[in-house]
Amino acid sequence: MLKAGQVNDVKVFCIDLVGMCYTSLGQKPDKEQMKGMAQLLYKDLITYHTNLPIDEIKFAFEKGLRDAEQGTSAFINVRTWSVWINDYKQRAIKKRSQGRLTEYQQHQQSQKAIAMTINKAKRIK
Repeated sequence: MLKAGQVNDVKVFCIDLVGMCYTSLGQKPDKEQMKGMAQLLYKDLITYHTNLPIDEIKFAFEKGLRDAEQGTSAFINVRTWSVWINDYKQRAIKKRSQGRLTEYQQHQQSQKAIAMTINKAKRIK
C-alpha cells in the first residue's frame, strides 16, 4: 500500500513504470513527456489508489499492456492506466468475494512454483 513516507520510492516507481510501458509499446518519448506522465501517474496513485500495493499496480499495468481486447493497450495516458487499474481492482474484488485467489495471488504462486522447480533442477546436477 502507498504510504506517505514512500514519496521518493513511489515517484521512482512511477518513472520506471511509465518507462516500461513506453518501451513495451515501442515508443520513445522525450524526457519531459516521461516526467510529465510519471507525475500524473504519481498524483493518481496517491489520490485514487492508495489502498492498492505497488506490486499489484505494476501487475495491473502488465496485464493492461497485453490485453488487446480492451483497446487500451496502444497508448499511455491517464485514461488508459485508469482503465487498467480499475479493471484489475474489479476483478480482484470479485475473486475475493468468491473466496478465490486474485490474478496477482495466482501469479505469485506460479512464480514461487517456478522458482522451486528451478532450485530442484539445480540440485539434481
